[in-house]
Amino acid sequence: MSTPRVLVTGGAGFIGSHVVDRLVRVGAPVVVVDDFSNSGRQWISDHERAGAITVYELDVLDTSSLADRMAEHRVDHVIHLAASVDMRIGLENNWIDVEQSVIGTRSVLEAMRQAEVRRITFSSSSTVYGEPEHRPTAEHHGPMLPISVYGAAKLGAEGLISAYNHLYGIQAAIFRFGNVVGGRMNHGVIYDFLHRLAARPDRLEVLGDGRQRKNYFLVEDCARALVDLAPPEHEVLVANLGTSDTVAVSRIAEIVLEETGVDADIVYGTEARGWPGDVPVVEFDLARAHALGWHASVPSVDAVREAARRLIAEKTVA
Repeated sequence: MSTPRVLVTGGAGFIGSHVVDRLVRVGAPVVVVDDFSNSGRQWISDHERAGAITVYELDVLDTSSLADRMAEHRVDHVIHLAASVDMRIGLENNWIDVEQSVIGTRSVLEAMRQAEVRRITFSSSSTVYGEPEHRPTAEHHGPMLPISVYGAAKLGAEGLISAYNHLYGIQAAIFRFGNVVGGRMNHGVIYDFLHRLAARPDRLEVLGDGRQRKNYFLVEDCARALVDLAPPEHEVLVANLGTSDTVAVSRIAEIVLEETGVDADIVYGTEARGWPGDVPVVEFDLARAHALGWHASVPSVDAVREAARRLIAEKTVA
């Protein structure tokens, strides 16, 4: 069989560029669609110059143009990553999450239907669970009661994917991420800590009381799942991706100080949440992903430390 032709929405971003790296490595023909609102070409430029990928500056809300690109390149598989990447942005303008996750996903699915593309892989989130009563949380948990518009929009996108699977036969894999970390990050707690230290080296402010604890896993592990794990034919696969352990925000602050060599006071807030809509504890049941042969390569604390080292090195190079 020939190698599937893959279109990656948001393919120039943090996770997307790593997905493109892996696709190129396995020899897949790759089309990247990105509006470059939260990214640039720098992370995929080497592949573009080498002719390994084709890049289009395109908003996924442009259904007709998206369908044309899919048909032109005879795409077999869409890896849909284009979305708002920071749920805190949605606190001021929650239309962003609705537009990018719900309407954007509907546009991608409709373009696929028009171009007769039959497989989608979607980047969902632990935020769809809200604050579950049962931890570690498995995929069959319910009811799903998100506490942020970001989480609600991801859940809405999952519903649309399920509907298109049943109505139009689009095969789907939905992966609910923990916290993905690594080089090229431009958001998240590690990134924020480094920037706060750069602005004020004597003081590191933590949003919340520091006891929030979540799972963190490397972006290369995430890309491996997105590229390698396929759903059963005619079905929707839903799987958590992350680590079985967690690390507290207070420990992340300590790791950042250790890696930067900065002697700063860590100043904590008083709230259990870092911001409205933040879920303080994210603990995953990963039995489904493990049964598929996928495991995170390192535990959460090691992923955090490696991500901090990479971001520090990138800043030094820059």
